[in-house]
Amino acid sequence: MNEGLKNSLNRIRELSSEIYHQYIPIITDDTNITTFGTPILEVPEVANEFMKALVNRIVYTQFEIKYFNNPLQILEGDRIPLGYAGQDIYVNPAKGRQYNVEDFAGLLQKYEADVKVQYNTVNLDLQYPVTVARHKLKQAFTSWENLDSFIDQLSNSLYNGAYIDEYQFTKYLVAGAYRGNNVNIIEVQAPTTEQTAKQFIEQARLAYLNFQSPSTQYNSWKLIGGEGRPITTWSNPEDIVMIIRNDVRAYTDVNVLADAFNISKTDLLGRILTVDNFNVYNDDGTLNYDGSNILGIIADKSWFRIKRQDMYLDEFYNANNRTWQYYLNLTKMYQYSYFANAIVFATALPQVTITGLSYNTPAISIEEGDREGIEITTTPANANTPTITYELSDTNVASITLDNTNNKHIIIDGLTEGTTTLTAKAGNVSTTMEITVTAVASYNVRKTRKKNNIDNENNNLDNENNN
Repeated sequence: MNEGLKNSLNRIRELSSEIYHQYIPIITDDTNITTFGTPILEVPEVANEFMKALVNRIVYTQFEIKYFNNPLQILEGDRIPLGYAGQDIYVNPAKGRQYNVEDFAGLLQKYEADVKVQYNTVNLDLQYPVTVARHKLKQAFTSWENLDSFIDQLSNSLYNGAYIDEYQFTKYLVAGAYRGNNVNIIEVQAPTTEQTAKQFIEQARLAYLNFQSPSTQYNSWKLIGGEGRPITTWSNPEDIVMIIRNDVRAYTDVNVLADAFNISKTDLLGRILTVDNFNVYNDDGTLNYDGSNILGIIADKSWFRIKRQDMYLDEFYNANNRTWQYYLNLTKMYQYSYFANAIVFATALPQVTITGLSYNTPAISIEEGDREGIEITTTPANANTPTITYELSDTNVASITLDNTNNKHIIIDGLTEGTTTLTAKAGNVSTTMEITVTAVASYNVRKTRKKNNIDNENNNLDNENNN
């Protein structure tokens, strides 16, 4: 007899009622399976107590042991004790200001912390049902081996569905963030050769090193249109993980990866996790979203906002068809953070359609020879297609220079006195701004304006720090 099975059955007896003790003996290596099984099959009270204890103590214990074999389980955070909603709070580092010995009023000024909030909610509530027929229980009591096999099958039936779903839902976080353009994305070549594999590893190492320095570039707060100043964040090296596809891992030697991350091979294996793909599937197994463009993700572990709220078993006996019904209930939160560092490596960028455009100001006025930066906001904030184009009604008055690749920031140069209209278009969506270029003022006027501009910039900086 399996020693673990014997101990588990005796543990059930210890925790059971007096009537169970009357019919079920202490199990020893010499106990006959028929002696043990006959009262369970013949006395309904004993059968119900055995089946309830079987699932809640033996099967559930096996489930917990096998549950932790999920290769992505290390990304899960603390449990959610109560409630269905919560919030993550991030306080931006304070910005320095110029010291001014004459600033007595600043003593009484209020300096608000720059606090960012992301709201989370429990979004996974699943049941995994299984039915055990009475005649199946009879078959299990023909030998200790059959009983052990029966318990294994019952355990597998309950835990496999949850195990697979947890694995899939973690991958779906990456696919969902990429699909919605809600995460920083670097376009790379698939590592199918030694050269492309080297380039991929260099990109991963650069991200690994950059994550460790305070920066606003690698979290997605600004990307998704978060209010206020961009978030400044960084990651401790031990908190950085990388998830890559199996085929990508096949082209990247473990020793090379260890050298790239400047850590031991043993430590690396705990941080480099591999998955089969980043596809999203429907409940019937059909493909919902093709994630083949996604090669992997490097991220701070806190990017994965995975928390379990509850996991418990319900059961009842259905006398109508002589079956025991079991329900494994799993309630969790699966979300990702806008605060934490993360970069997805992909062979192509996702396409999020622009549905609206707006300038940060309806009109500007600049002098001949001066320049000014113009920001444009898209709806949604992370939209990236079609490409935004700009056109001036009079190119003699001003000119345009693109400031970066996403076309959301441009520079206007004043050429000659006059008025022109700047039109931005993205497909069928457009918006306009009036630009007035004025003649160059006299030296004294320009000097006064320059001083006023500096004072305004200092005031804006103080206001930004206060906000």
